[in-house]
Amino acid sequence: MTAILLAAGIGKRMGLGLPPKCLLAVGEKSLLQRTLEGLRSSGVREVVLVVGFRKEEIIQEAQRHAGRMRLHVLQNDRYQEGAILSLWAARDFLNRKVLIMDSDVLCPPSALELLLGSAHPNCLLVDGSALDTGEEQLVFGRAERVLHITKRPSEQIRGEMTLYGESLGFLKLSEPGAVYLRQLLEEKVKAGLVAIEHEQVYPQLFEQVPVGYERVDGLPWTEIDNPEDLRRAREEIFPLWNPPQCLNRLMAQAFLPWILPLPLTPNQWTCISLGVGLASIWCVAAGSYPMGLLGAVLFQAFYWVDSWDGDVARLKSMTSRWGGWFDVFVDMVVQVGLAFALAEGLLKIGAPVWVTVLGWLAAVGLALDFLITLWAKARGFGPAVFSDPSRGRVVLSDSKVARWWRANLTNENFSFLVVAVLLLDFRLPFLISIAVGSQVFWIRFLWSQRRRLVAVVKS
Repeated sequence: MTAILLAAGIGKRMGLGLPPKCLLAVGEKSLLQRTLEGLRSSGVREVVLVVGFRKEEIIQEAQRHAGRMRLHVLQNDRYQEGAILSLWAARDFLNRKVLIMDSDVLCPPSALELLLGSAHPNCLLVDGSALDTGEEQLVFGRAERVLHITKRPSEQIRGEMTLYGESLGFLKLSEPGAVYLRQLLEEKVKAGLVAIEHEQVYPQLFEQVPVGYERVDGLPWTEIDNPEDLRRAREEIFPLWNPPQCLNRLMAQAFLPWILPLPLTPNQWTCISLGVGLASIWCVAAGSYPMGLLGAVLFQAFYWVDSWDGDVARLKSMTSRWGGWFDVFVDMVVQVGLAFALAEGLLKIGAPVWVTVLGWLAAVGLALDFLITLWAKARGFGPAVFSDPSRGRVVLSDSKVARWWRANLTNENFSFLVVAVLLLDFRLPFLISIAVGSQVFWIRFLWSQRRRLVAVVKS
């Protein structure tokens, strides 16, 4: 995937004396730096940056923060005309999968991950909770397909189509979609229509190219067009980017000052977590109460070590999709193994034989939970493999208490429940709850995603 980042404009509504909008600082980082970091963490490896106004400053900032991504810089000398010319400057890259982005948007990385992971090969991000003040690029369509985008929709459009919400300014296109967009841009430029926005070309694109959408209702994001937008971004939107961490993650991060200097890669930490998890399973399977307590300690340690691989990867810029899949595979092995270990341990202290059936039900249910959600992620929906858009998600209407509960009512705190079960010796009720609950989870998940599953199968 190649990201085309449009950063040539003057930003007249911001007033005189300010740098280009993409260089405005929000939370001690420029919008451009935040965008590049979000793209990098989402797996994008190539960025095309279109510059114009005060280009030297923008290029320097991009070079500082592009990291390992391939950076191509293109110039739009006619940046005082329509934004269509900025996209036209990148026409040689409209022959592959692309992500077309405005550079004046403050948007959490989770939204980019949602767009890039969407099952729709051509897709827009849409906020259905946004207000219609006349300044928003509003997205309309029918039957879940995008058909129009405009700031000033006619009454006919409002009457014939469904309003999906405001576009965030990010469009993902497949290779055929990008090629067709280039043809449309060429037609407009040759006809002398160079004073228009690039979004004004999109309705023609939508007529021929099926485009879907992903909703990010309530996520903390904003487009920055004027000083009031900048104030709101700094004082109201960005503070919501750092939701409360769950207790387990906070405890794991307390060890990072000692962990980071060690010469271990993220995948090596994942291997260590696997060893700790397997040791916990062996202790639980022994059956005795003292061994169960040791197993509880090791299972808690497994959760901490399992957190370190991701922390090390992010802080040392060593993230990889393979590492994300490997991490989830280890989680599946350990948690499925725990179900078997609980049943085996109960049998060793005289539990009836039917406990074996419970163990199998729990193990199979947990395996299905992992495999189905991993398949869903691979097809572009469901829980993310890493950097989960739904984990720690904050919406603008959340209270502080709601944010805390949202952060802690997560499977990342599952180890505390296991420790309590082993400490209080509630193994049998716990095993029953896993055997039933794991089946409920995957059935409920498939039911909730039934429409998307049908769409995926048909495609």
